[in-house]
Amino acid sequence: MASVTVEKPLDVGGPISRRAAALANAKWFRALAWRTLRDGGPRAELRAANARAAARIVLKQAKREALVARMAREALGTDA
Repeated sequence: MASVTVEKPLDVGGPISRRAAALANAKWFRALAWRTLRDGGPRAELRAANARAAARIVLKQAKREALVARMAREALGTDA
């Protein structure tokens, strides 16, 4: 029996990959904040707060870019 597999093309550079990258970056910054607090060191609280702020900035920017992309698609009248 022949099996047929249908593979979807990768969404490189598309909205899904941009979202995944933003989530991965935010997760990395949050992990960095925890690691900073756990390891201590000079001004650990400040460095952890900066890492958490960076995670918020990454997510905020990704949301803004998604909104602009959605508005552009609606203005152009395209689905892709």
